[in-house]
Amino acid sequence: MRKPPGRIRDVAKETGLSIATISRVMNGSKSVSPKTRKRVLEACERLDYLPNPAARALSTNKSNTIAAIIPTIEHSVFAKFIAGIEQALGTRGYSLVLAISNGEDEEELKAARKLLGMGAEAFILSGAAHSKELLDMFLRRQVPIAFTSIWDPNLKIPTIGYDNGKLAAEAVRYLASLGHQRIAIFHGPLKTSDRTLARRQGAETVNTPLVELEFHETELSVSGGRVAVREVLHGKVRPTAVLCFSDVLALGVYFGLREAGLEVPDDMSVMGFDNLDWAKETHPPLTTINLPAAEMGKAVATQIMDHLETGVPLHRENLDAEIVRRSSVKEIK
Repeated sequence: MRKPPGRIRDVAKETGLSIATISRVMNGSKSVSPKTRKRVLEACERLDYLPNPAARALSTNKSNTIAAIIPTIEHSVFAKFIAGIEQALGTRGYSLVLAISNGEDEEELKAARKLLGMGAEAFILSGAAHSKELLDMFLRRQVPIAFTSIWDPNLKIPTIGYDNGKLAAEAVRYLASLGHQRIAIFHGPLKTSDRTLARRQGAETVNTPLVELEFHETELSVSGGRVAVREVLHGKVRPTAVLCFSDVLALGVYFGLREAGLEVPDDMSVMGFDNLDWAKETHPPLTTINLPAAEMGKAVATQIMDHLETGVPLHRENLDAEIVRRSSVKEIK
């Protein structure tokens, strides 16, 4: 018959120590000697005892749980981000709880309430566009929050990420430097992402007489990129380059051009945004912008843990991103 897992009183009996001492060990108290800590942990392993996180949270008013709410898990840029968060949290005994909002304020608020009920001590949110009800709820409860995937020095809430507008402008200028004067820009729905809006606004700053931009809003998917490039190919004047505000859209452009019997970059240059894992494996390899997703996850997690443990304020952090030059963009001579 399989032996049931041990309880805290079993560990106390096994070691001859008080339940209070066992609790101090499990809560990471520094008042316990290394010898006693080793004795308790060895007994826990023998008895298969794991502390009840809910009970520990009640006794210490600390759950060591951080929440992240992201719009989707369909794109690997978020997988890199979450992996970075978990890697940093794991080094200091914290746990991550995750929810998906699908870019909807109502779903985000519902998820936040649920995660607060689970004891989440701080929240990591994507972008800066969130409902007043959600932000007021965090403010009333004095719950620390940070915005990610965006950097804005004008916001009161700390932004830990990158300057989307600046990066989009750099991408347009890069294409222009290679002789591309007519550039099509594909992006997802503006109403569901302030990051996309910032990129469009950044790109528009380079819309000069020497560089003509045409913007196409489409579904943020491979299919959306394919549909958008079909529309462009049926236009009166064909652009020499397509800048996509997501590598996912760029992949759709590859497919759409191939279906039309056209080649990248001979017939049209293509540039992405994200540097997803597969971007270097496409044919030809995709020129794109490498976003520091994993580094961003580590940075926001570290700041939040430091804040919870020492009270040091959260602060803005602008992370470096760079153009990854591959062979999907050619020079126009």
